[in-house]
Amino acid sequence: MERAQFLRRVKFILKFGRALHMVGAPAHTLEGTLQDMCQLFGIKGNIVSLPTAIFSSFSCGEEEVTKIERVTPMGVNLGKLSKVDLVSREVINGRMTYEEGSDKLDNILVAPDPYGRKIRVICFILSAAGFMNLFGGTWGDFFASVFIAGIIGLFSLLQPTQSLGLIAQLFEAIVAIVAAFTTYLLAKVFPSINIGVVILSSLIIFMPGLIITIAIAEIATQNLTSGTSKLMGGIMILLKLAFGVFIGAKIASYFYLPSTDVVFDKIPDNIAYLWLPVAALMTTVIFKAERSDWKWVTLAGVFGFGCAKVATYYFGSEMGILLGGFCVGAMSNIFARLKDRPSSIFQFPGIILLVPGSLGYRSLSFLFMQDVVGGLGTAFNMISIALGLVVGVFLGNILVKPRRSL
Repeated sequence: MERAQFLRRVKFILKFGRALHMVGAPAHTLEGTLQDMCQLFGIKGNIVSLPTAIFSSFSCGEEEVTKIERVTPMGVNLGKLSKVDLVSREVINGRMTYEEGSDKLDNILVAPDPYGRKIRVICFILSAAGFMNLFGGTWGDFFASVFIAGIIGLFSLLQPTQSLGLIAQLFEAIVAIVAAFTTYLLAKVFPSINIGVVILSSLIIFMPGLIITIAIAEIATQNLTSGTSKLMGGIMILLKLAFGVFIGAKIASYFYLPSTDVVFDKIPDNIAYLWLPVAALMTTVIFKAERSDWKWVTLAGVFGFGCAKVATYYFGSEMGILLGGFCVGAMSNIFARLKDRPSSIFQFPGIILLVPGSLGYRSLSFLFMQDVVGGLGTAFNMISIALGLVVGVFLGNILVKPRRSL
């Protein structure tokens, strides 16, 4: 291979790896995909993916290149992931030059959010309503969750969090303070409101359950540095949320409001389950999937939750989560084979309703109340559920072998 050809291929592989990192590909998926691409290009590659950097070296004959890429985590973006995957296959199959593919990747990464400000606020509201029904509650809890989620949604649009500087690092704590303060004020007027359910529902979008689950998956695949870093990042988000709720409750305790004797009825189970497709549909906006993929995202969420619910009924909660992950893992690979798309489009929405983010928040809440036993017990449940979900997905990959690493 000529040096110029070697450098063109290396440059594209690096650009592709950076793009995968920015759209939220887990470390084991990113490294496996880049290794596959190196083999297709006839290059020997060694790639190490970390949450904030990619270390790589490439060699072919006597030619060798070593690179360090500084990257910023941007969260999961299924729409851009699908487009990045398409560009890579176009280049590999010779239907697009390396330079054209590199330009396409740049355009994809700088493309704006496909969903406008109004849709994002609606997503906050409907996500809170959907998850509140899944958690179980009364009509008072429902309207309180919707009201507070609307406030948080509007608050999050005052200014893009990326431009807030140091405040962006405390954004989760700030919205938790707002949610807790408003909830505790409402609870003074309507004492029958379930404070825990309302706060959890209104903050559900910020819960790092998926981050923790991906971290466990990376640790299980021996990506120890990346997995441990992401796990600590998820725990820090939980700490900021729990601390924010603690501060918001403390501030609200200095206010006095007259209480009422209004008692709200419990929401019937059949109505609660009608909100399941709505909660699943909202992950289209949360994961920024393409508009045309809304049906697959919704189907994945309903499918994963339904499988876990049925399995839990017959085999218990731990086996229920494991079998739910198993079904989602197998079905996501079937989806990837039939539609020739990345399996993540089905897998991430399929497990999002099963991830243990709320358990992590409850664990830290117990610790803030100095209930060490309750906090450690809930933390262990969080880890066991995340591990069961990861093992289930891996077993699904064994049943239906992935089409490729992505």
